[in-house]
Amino acid sequence: MKKITWGFFVLISIALFAVITFASYGPKYLGSTYYESENFDWILENKIQEIGPVLLSRLDVEKEIENLKVEPYEIEQYRNHFGSEIDQIRSVQDRYQEMINDAEANDNQVLKEEITKERDDKIVEIRANFNDDETVREKILTSKIEALKKYDTKIANSVARAKINQKSIAYDITNVDTGERFTYGDINEDAVYKKVFNDRNGYLIVSSIHQDFNDVRNDELDTLSIYSLYDLVGDETTHFTGRVIVPKSVVLSEHLEELRKYNQSKAFFIVSWILGLLSAAIAYWLYRTRRDEIRSISIPQLIEKVSLEGRIVGLLVTTIGLFNTYYSLTRRMDGMVYNHFYGENLANTIFSFLFLVIFSTLTMVQIIWLVNDSKNNEITNLWKNSRIKQINVKMQDVFLNRSLGIQFVILLFVIFLAGLGFGGVLLQPVLILVYAPLFMFVVLPVLYLLFRRVASYNKLAIATEQMAKGQLTGDVHIRGKSVFAEHARHLNKLREGVRVSQSEQAKSERLKTELITNVSHDLRTPLTSIITYTDLLKKPDITEEERMSYVAILDRKSQRLKTLIEDLFEVSKMASGNMQLNKQKVDLTQLMQQALAEHEEDIQKTGLDFRVSKPTSTLLAYVDGQKWWRVLDNLIVNAIKYTLPGTRVYVTLNEIDGCAHFIVKNVTKYELGENVEELFERFKRADTSRHTDGSGLGLAIAQSIVDLHGGTMKIDVDGDLFKVTVSIEII
Repeated sequence: MKKITWGFFVLISIALFAVITFASYGPKYLGSTYYESENFDWILENKIQEIGPVLLSRLDVEKEIENLKVEPYEIEQYRNHFGSEIDQIRSVQDRYQEMINDAEANDNQVLKEEITKERDDKIVEIRANFNDDETVREKILTSKIEALKKYDTKIANSVARAKINQKSIAYDITNVDTGERFTYGDINEDAVYKKVFNDRNGYLIVSSIHQDFNDVRNDELDTLSIYSLYDLVGDETTHFTGRVIVPKSVVLSEHLEELRKYNQSKAFFIVSWILGLLSAAIAYWLYRTRRDEIRSISIPQLIEKVSLEGRIVGLLVTTIGLFNTYYSLTRRMDGMVYNHFYGENLANTIFSFLFLVIFSTLTMVQIIWLVNDSKNNEITNLWKNSRIKQINVKMQDVFLNRSLGIQFVILLFVIFLAGLGFGGVLLQPVLILVYAPLFMFVVLPVLYLLFRRVASYNKLAIATEQMAKGQLTGDVHIRGKSVFAEHARHLNKLREGVRVSQSEQAKSERLKTELITNVSHDLRTPLTSIITYTDLLKKPDITEEERMSYVAILDRKSQRLKTLIEDLFEVSKMASGNMQLNKQKVDLTQLMQQALAEHEEDIQKTGLDFRVSKPTSTLLAYVDGQKWWRVLDNLIVNAIKYTLPGTRVYVTLNEIDGCAHFIVKNVTKYELGENVEELFERFKRADTSRHTDGSGLGLAIAQSIVDLHGGTMKIDVDGDLFKVTVSIEII
C-alpha cells in the first residue's frame, strides 16, 4: 500500500479514538469541575464515614449491652465447634498426656500435679458446657459484652484522629430522629463544594459502626469470641438534615494532588479530542483530493501467501491489543491508575497512544483486506485451503456414521475425565474414595469397549489386506450390532461377490476360449472345402460332370461361409446396440404360419411330427416383422436340426396376461448339459462334435432380437426335453 493510504488510516484511528473517548468521558470533564466529580464525592463520603461513628452517631454501647441476647443455635454452635463431648475430652487428654509423661520423665511431681489439675479442670468445663445451657449462655453473653466494650474503647481512642479529619469540611446538621444538632466550622465561608441534605434532596446517612473496628476479638475468653458488630447490633444508621461544605481554605492542603490529577486528565482528554477533530478534517481533505490513491488498498504479496488461519490470528492479535491499549490508556488518562499520574507516566501514556493508533490502523486495514478478498471471491480459495476447512471436513467425516461418531466422542470424554480424576487423586489422595468406584464401574467398561473396538478394527484391517492379496478364505466374524460388526457383514458380502466374480471371470475365459475354437472350426471347415475343390477344378483332365459337381459344392460351401459371417456380423451389431428396429403392427399368428410354411419341405424330410397350436383370433404386437420372423425361423430350424428322429415337436402360440407366448418343445437327439444359460452363448451347439450344419448363433441371435424388443426368452431343460419360450406384449 502507498504511504498516503497508511497515513489516511492513521488519521482515521486518531479520529475514532477521539469520538469514542468523547462519548465516554465528555460529560465528565466538559462543563464540570473536580468538586463535581465522582472521585471527589467518594473522598468526601469516606471522610464523613470516618468521623460519623465517632463524633456524629456514636454507638450507645450500654444500651446495646442491655439488649444483648443469646439464641439457642448459638449455644449448640459453641458446644460443638470442636466436635462432640467425647471428641473434645479425648483431645484434651491426648494434648495433656504428653506433658504429663515429660514431667514424669523429669521426676517433677509438682509440675505433673499442676498439669493434671489443669487437664481435669478443662474436662470439667467441657462437661459443664454440654450439661448446662446457662453456663454456655453466660460465656457467650460475657464474650459479646467484652466485644462491645472493646469496640467502645477503640472508638474513644480514635476521637482525636476523627477531629483531625473533620478539619477539611464544615457542617451544620441535625439528627432527624433525636433533633440533636452538630456543627463544625463556618458554613458561610467561601466554599468549593456545597451540598444540602433534606427530605427532598436526600438525607445524609451516617453508619453508627466504624468500618475499621467492625470485627473485634476477645482473646481473654477463647478463640470463638470473634464477632462482627453487625452481628451484635445490626446495621444501625442515623439520618441527618443540614449542609456540608468544603472551604476554599482547605483546598490547597487537602485536595491539591487530586485536583492536579483531575486537571491533567481533563487537559489530556481535551487535547486528544482536538487532535481527533484535526485528524478527521485532514482525513476528509485527503479523501476528497486523493480518493483514488486511498482506495487502492492492494494486499501485499507477503500477506496473500498467509493462510486464512494466519489472517484471522493476525486480526485477533491486533484487535485484542487495540482493546487492551484503549482500556489502559483511558484509565491512565482518567487519572485513576495507582493514584498517581503523569509525573512519571507521561512517556508511558504517549507510547500507549502510539500503540493504540498502530493497533487500530492494522485492525481496520486487515478487515478491509478480508472484505476485498470476499468481494473478489478470494476468500473462497482461502477457506478451501485452510486448516479450519480441513478440520471441519474431518469432523463431518467422524459423524458420517452418527452412532460411531457419538461413541467416539463419549470415549474421549470419559478417558479425559479419567485422566483428570487421576490427577485429582494425586493432589488429594482422599478423592480415591470417589474415584475408585467410578473407575471400576465407568472407566474400566469404557476401556473394555475401546479395546473391543480396536480389536474389531484390526480384524477388519487384516481381512481387507488378505482380500487385496486375493486370499478369499474364511469370513470375518465380529459379534454384536456395532458399526464394525455391520462393516464385517458388508466385507463378507464383498468377499463373496469377489469370489463369484472370479468364478464368472473364469467361466468367461473358458467361454471365450471355446468361442475362438468354435469360430475357427466353423470358418475353417467351409474354407478348407472351398480351397480343396478349387484345386480340383484346376486339373485339366476332369470331366464336365465332375466340374459341375465341384462348382455346386463350392457354391454351397461359399453360401454357408457367407451365412456364417453374416450371422456373426449381425449378432455383433445387436450386442453393440447398433441394430435399428422398424416396429409396426404385426399379426403374430400369421407370422408363425409363414415361418412354418417356409420349412414345410424340410420338416417332411426329417419325418418329425410337428404339432402346431395357435389361437383362433389374431394376436397383434408392435415388432419389427422381419427381425421377429428371424426369431421364429431360428427356433424352428433349431428344432429341425436337433430333434430326435421319429419324435414330436410342439409349436404353440397363445395369450397369457396380455402377452403372446411362442413355445417350442422337442426331445433332443444330443445330450444337453445342466448349464442351460450356455446355450445362449455364441457358437454354442448341442452337437458338441459340430457334425451338423449351422453357425451356432441361432439362439444367440434370437435372444438379442427378443431383448431389443423388450421381450423375454427362456429355455427349460428336463433331461432330453428341450423347451424354449418367447414372450412379447400384445396390443
